[in-house]
Amino acid sequence: MSADTKEQEEATRRRREEDVRRLRNFPAFEKFSDGELKRLVGASHHSSQSVPWPLIREQTPSDACFILLSGEAGVYVGDARIAVVGPGEVIGESALRRGQLRSATVTTIGPAEFLRIERDDLARLLDEIPALRETMDSTAARHTPVTPPPKPKPERSKLSASVPTDLVERFEQAANDAGVSVGAALEEAVSQWLEKKGAS
Repeated sequence: MSADTKEQEEATRRRREEDVRRLRNFPAFEKFSDGELKRLVGASHHSSQSVPWPLIREQTPSDACFILLSGEAGVYVGDARIAVVGPGEVIGESALRRGQLRSATVTTIGPAEFLRIERDDLARLLDEIPALRETMDSTAARHTPVTPPPKPKPERSKLSASVPTDLVERFEQAANDAGVSVGAALEEAVSQWLEKKGAS
């Protein structure tokens, strides 16, 4: 075994020990034994980014989940940021376990370190580590599927497509002949109809 290989293995071992120590300090992992934390870290891929980095993207297939070790991540639905999560947070576990598309985009905010757990590794770990299943269940309960806020109704809307085309064309021609916009003529016609119906 070369000296470089030994150094790399030693660096990996030290980093994994550090990751276990960090996980131990997060409330979500306090019920884990040292052996369980070592298995979790051993099945994960440690990554770090110095700039904002997308961990998951909205409406994409779920192939991994993440544990944020340091830094923060923004949770976005469309362009709206709906939450910020910090170290110790499990990200992307719900859609992964349900086999659904991602309901949000999660991007690191500045420098961050995280563990990535692939789908197959997570399935195996959930069978091997009961505390992990509890952690994932409680995280999933907090991370309810996100639905974007309803779009505001436009102040004005077009006529329904159920109105016969020839009637619409006659109405548009009558408005044009009267020298008023279709919108103004329609508003007046609807107002008069409502007044008439209200009076009857």
